[in-house]
Amino acid sequence: MKIRKNKILLFCFTLFSASVYAQSTENAGWFFITHTQKLSKKFEALADVQVRSADKFVHFETLLLRGGLGYKLNDNHSVALGYTYKGDWTKEEGNSMYNPENRMYEQYLFNTNIKKTPFTFRFRQEQRFIKDTDNYQFSQRSRVFLSFQFPLAANADFSKGLYSTVQNELFVNTQHKERVNNSFFDQNRPFISIGYRWNKKIDTEIGYMYWLQRETEGNVSTNVYQLMITTQLY
Repeated sequence: MKIRKNKILLFCFTLFSASVYAQSTENAGWFFITHTQKLSKKFEALADVQVRSADKFVHFETLLLRGGLGYKLNDNHSVALGYTYKGDWTKEEGNSMYNPENRMYEQYLFNTNIKKTPFTFRFRQEQRFIKDTDNYQFSQRSRVFLSFQFPLAANADFSKGLYSTVQNELFVNTQHKERVNNSFFDQNRPFISIGYRWNKKIDTEIGYMYWLQRETEGNVSTNVYQLMITTQLY
């Protein structure tokens, strides 16, 4: 019954993306590396590197660097504080434009197993400083993330083997939405992938994301093909 309720919740969460009409569709590739490093019994360092292509994979467009310090409340619950840099290099009429963004974030993470299925819930609050001409515009955004990993051909303790991931992340603007896209809804990212766990320290995944963004002049959907490497050293 608990598994069924969680699957229904994830389905409803993902279905939200289908209820918003996208006016244009793009195609892009993302390469994502995420790492967790144990520092002590309670503290851990968090690091993400993400590279994104422009539409139709024509050139490199976005670099995202995220770091943080996590604190484990217990085996299932943890909190974190961190900083994110995001740089966008867009091309318009042959001219290249650089648009930087700096973020601070606070995070709560819950991990558990539903029988043999790892489940993750994450809430992240971001303070965003987005460059607009010569000034930075401040706004805040909340992110809610759900993820299930389903072992497909793995050993008994799921320390090695093939698996599938189904996840979604919803973004909403909670302060100064008029400085972003003038909408409470910001974006939604349903994602499905196939991965292989080499050992307890390294996972690799390749998957597809339907990325829906609300823009001031309309909605943009992007078919994202992502390669992800996850490492953790405890």
